[in-house]
Amino acid sequence: MADRGNRGNRGGDRGRGGDRGRGGDRGRGGDRGRGGDRGRGGGDRGGGRGRGGFDRGDYGGGRGRGGYDRGDYGGGRGRGGYDRGGGDRGGYRGSFSGFRGDGPRGGGRGRGGRRDASPGISRAFGYGDATPSPNAEVAQLETKIVSRQSASLASITSQMGGMSVKGKKRGGGNVGGKPPPPMNDRLPARPAFGSQGRPVVLWANYFKVNVTRDTFFKYTIEVKKKMTKSAAPKKASKRGGKASSRPAPGTEGPQEAEQVKEVRGRELFLVIKATLAKLLEQDKSFVAASEFKSQIITLKKINLPENPIIIQTPKDEGDDEVLDTYNVHFHGPSEIDVGSMKKYLMSSADEPVANADVAFPRFPEAIDALNTILGHGPRSDFDKIGTIGSHRFFPFGDDKVIEKLTHNWHALSAARGYFQSTRLGTGRILLNVNVTHGVFRLSGSLTDLFDNLGLRAAPKTDFQAMKKLRAFGKFLPKARAWRTMILATGKTIRRSKTINGLATAGDVRKGRRVANPPKFDRDWEFAGPKNVQFWQETDGGGGRYISVFDYFKQSFGITLKDYPLIDMGSVQNPFTYIPAEMVEIQPGQAIKATLTMEETTAMLEFACRSPYSNALSISAASRQALNLDDNALDKFGLSVDKRLLTVQGRILNAPMVSYIANGKKVDVAPSKGQWNMRSVKIVKPGKRIERWTWVNLMAEHQRRRAVDKSVVVSYGEWLVSMGIAINKTPMDPFREVADPSNLENVFDWLKKNDVQLLVIILPEKDSTGLYSRIKTLGDCTYGIHTSCVVAAQFAKAAPAYFANVGLKINLKAGGTNHRLREEFGILSDGKAMIVGYDVTHPTNMSQKKGSEAPSLAGFVSSIDRDLAQWPAIAWEQPSRQEMLSDKLLEAFMIRLDTWNKHNGGKYPENIVIYRDGVSESQFSQVLDNELPIIREACRKKYPATQPQPKLTILVAVKRHQTRFYPTSADDMSKSGNTINGTVVDRGVTQARYWDFFMTAHEALQGTARPAHYTILLDEIFRARFGDKATDELERLTHELCYLFGRATKAVSICPPAYYADIVCERARQHRPEHYGAGDDTESMSTVSGAGVGTAGRQVHVNLRDSMYYI
Repeated sequence: MADRGNRGNRGGDRGRGGDRGRGGDRGRGGDRGRGGDRGRGGGDRGGGRGRGGFDRGDYGGGRGRGGYDRGDYGGGRGRGGYDRGGGDRGGYRGSFSGFRGDGPRGGGRGRGGRRDASPGISRAFGYGDATPSPNAEVAQLETKIVSRQSASLASITSQMGGMSVKGKKRGGGNVGGKPPPPMNDRLPARPAFGSQGRPVVLWANYFKVNVTRDTFFKYTIEVKKKMTKSAAPKKASKRGGKASSRPAPGTEGPQEAEQVKEVRGRELFLVIKATLAKLLEQDKSFVAASEFKSQIITLKKINLPENPIIIQTPKDEGDDEVLDTYNVHFHGPSEIDVGSMKKYLMSSADEPVANADVAFPRFPEAIDALNTILGHGPRSDFDKIGTIGSHRFFPFGDDKVIEKLTHNWHALSAARGYFQSTRLGTGRILLNVNVTHGVFRLSGSLTDLFDNLGLRAAPKTDFQAMKKLRAFGKFLPKARAWRTMILATGKTIRRSKTINGLATAGDVRKGRRVANPPKFDRDWEFAGPKNVQFWQETDGGGGRYISVFDYFKQSFGITLKDYPLIDMGSVQNPFTYIPAEMVEIQPGQAIKATLTMEETTAMLEFACRSPYSNALSISAASRQALNLDDNALDKFGLSVDKRLLTVQGRILNAPMVSYIANGKKVDVAPSKGQWNMRSVKIVKPGKRIERWTWVNLMAEHQRRRAVDKSVVVSYGEWLVSMGIAINKTPMDPFREVADPSNLENVFDWLKKNDVQLLVIILPEKDSTGLYSRIKTLGDCTYGIHTSCVVAAQFAKAAPAYFANVGLKINLKAGGTNHRLREEFGILSDGKAMIVGYDVTHPTNMSQKKGSEAPSLAGFVSSIDRDLAQWPAIAWEQPSRQEMLSDKLLEAFMIRLDTWNKHNGGKYPENIVIYRDGVSESQFSQVLDNELPIIREACRKKYPATQPQPKLTILVAVKRHQTRFYPTSADDMSKSGNTINGTVVDRGVTQARYWDFFMTAHEALQGTARPAHYTILLDEIFRARFGDKATDELERLTHELCYLFGRATKAVSICPPAYYADIVCERARQHRPEHYGAGDDTESMSTVSGAGVGTAGRQVHVNLRDSMYYI
């Protein structure tokens, strides 16, 4: 998509005001995921990657956009997730800036934006008094731990070749193929805390958790429902009132009484809640917490005179006479040792602590128990708190904050809530709390929903109404709703039921055959109560057809309106059509939905909030929503501090970047993470593009938007002026304007005429399906580079837009756009290869077993010392497979040979790998499963005369919940965020491990999300730089963020990881049958295997060693 410019500040939740901002691009990318909650007991886990999620921490964050032909059409990290907390719109898609005036202008016009209730753009968060210094005792303990490790583990890197973090022992992790070392071998010890950069104190979105208890007990529970005669429902209305003489299914006889039904959702919640109440009744000192699914945490062992416990709950709200019966089986208990965890956190000693080395992350059972206790309060209020996953809570009571997403008659809403997760810090237990956003079904009376959207029952001849009703009905299936029922006695009850959708004539045509099925009036599809008749039995054994309207009028004196009827049938009673007046959708129902462009934009605007606003919400509103001040926590010996933590950070200096001017090297100094190319040219052109052409790809009704040839000629001249090796005059095209249906004919002509590059002018930015066809034909079928532009922007012939797309063309051709002025560290000798790989998974897609969409792996590696060219490989593996398969072996060997070819016949001495998006619980899998494959690839390729390479592996994660906020306006960016270059490696980390948070980019709007890097293996930096290893690795990572080739700004995550993500996105475009336009994906650091009919869809041999994806 084309650049949009800054959106300006927000102001009230609903208002659209805000500056429309001209400069900068909107950077929609940001990371996608929905992942977040995947690891055990941790918020900052990486989790699955997911495309959905709008609560993004960084709203497009820092990923330079670079024009319409983004390589990933919709963004390396998707169009914006809404489930990861707040969002900055800074340039993750970094757009070209400059060529105009003195400042970076880049980008088209912003859209304005929904105003935030408390913008606070120019305010630093605080509590009204002096900002406290970071905890001195914690800082001393951190320093003591690192100093002790540095003294005792100076040679640790020599042992890291094949270590295992978990019990799974595949072997082969080390060079000699020996079994993995014992469990107490750990991740690389932190060599030192970083020392470079200007010190700064920051707020972090963490509260300290105080735990006085040393032991808890955990029971797992299993709930089974029994269908008994006593639970048989009374005679009730079939359509809100009609009496039924048949016994309920499953209650016909003794044999049926023992049948078991799966219990879940609200029903399971009510059973567990009743179970806890019964146990409290038996023992007034009983204290327990539950996640209301499968476990209970207690302070002491439960006295169970009977197991299972028999629980009875009312079948219907408002009717206690009819009960359902359940058996609740208790298993356990297991003892949760919290005391050892507290001892471990407070100790600086290096000796093993009980249960500390069982798994990584440490003490998962204790962390899960604390999460269950802290989550019990908000989960207890089922009707007022919606939940997504294990850690995200959304108020739906009086304090709800929602935004309707009804742009296309979809019954959806965006909701604001809070994420919480217990984390381990040095010397303390922490609670990570963040603002989060999710997509939910609209709740409330269906009649209100229909009225608000202007919907009524409609005949087939009303095409517009039919279209709207289909759209509305798309998200109704599986919705929980209250169905009002009128008993024969006249008593009204409510029953929780599931909606199948709107009632349609097609239900009868396609449904199973029953005696006397409903009748729909002719030419009515989404029918109302007057247009549908059902069979009403009479006392004499006969019956008659009566309309739903007449039945309610005659039986209950209710006059129904012409709303569509609702299908709430079951397998036993398939045609149960209920009037809208009798149905109310329950609140808090999250839904996996593929949003339209308009809905996505509205969602992102809703989620994009200033750092001040988010910090304010976390410090105040979240405490009420999450029950953090609830007296129930006291009973468990838990309390949560009232104030956010402060931590020590540092602001690293930005590197100088180099271009060419008048044939000489020219250095450019970035300002606020970005720079312009005024009066300079690219560093090195790629292979000369002699034969190139263009086409306006537009349908007949769009051809008024066609761009004239003169604009294309000007574009060619501009590319030459940038220093790109291209014929300034394009070839005459096959046709200046071609219909999309003739796309294959266009490519056939290109192939016959040896065309190297096709510029495709599209009528609008959202031609996603067409874009997939173009990229599949160009990348896979014909092997011809393609560059897509938007007619409206391209026709303006704006230098910024021309140059923006030109940067990508030079990269596709193998060129270098800019480089770092200073080579340093492992880059100085030109013997290091940098690698990035990633995996994207299908999510939010209806898939039949055996025909699931494959997961897709993307792999990139550097081949030159300028770190400008990153050729890619993509492949499939089984759907949702987490770890990379053996195809990694082939990919790694291919890229080793590519590096060898470009570097004088030598293989690299050092290989630094940025593994994108792995959760903490998967660290061991990287080391146990993937590291041996990488070792094997090196063994196969390196000759006996050259030593095996030294490896360093980092996991790069953007999908986490940690945020930092300025404590002073002096250390704040224009958008209210931390200043670009901010790094944090203490305060909310564990000193024993080597990790750091880095905000390399300038967040233009919203709340900046730092990237989190964790070192899993280090054979390079500590051995070479000693206690300066931390500074060297942080500098490398930071300055790499200034080398994203299609941008003139720093990006928010290291380019190897970012490029790999874009490769995955392009691979999705190559498989539209699996990943249609707008499908949501979960992107992870994993790999794929088997797609149906697409495994052979590989990039054409002509493009395999190029950056075709950019």
